[in-house]
Amino acid sequence: MREFEVRLQSVLDVQEFVSLATARPFAVGIGDGSNQVNGKSFMEMFCLDLRRPLRVVVDCCEEEFERFCEDAGKFLVK
Repeated sequence: MREFEVRLQSVLDVQEFVSLATARPFAVGIGDGSNQVNGKSFMEMFCLDLRRPLRVVVDCCEEEFERFCEDAGKFLVK
């Protein structure tokens, strides 16, 4: 399992993140500390508190993880 944090501040951010997650062959979970949802589901994403950073959890190899982080770079919490 690998993890990173993102901040999604608009509906367009959520839509773009879901598109990035959906393009991956592995499961993408995302949570706000209280709830954990499928990061490939646009509707489920709105169960999360988008005012806070979100923790993304993926189960993939290091190469896939690095590529996903690079693609999602504009959302990463640094």
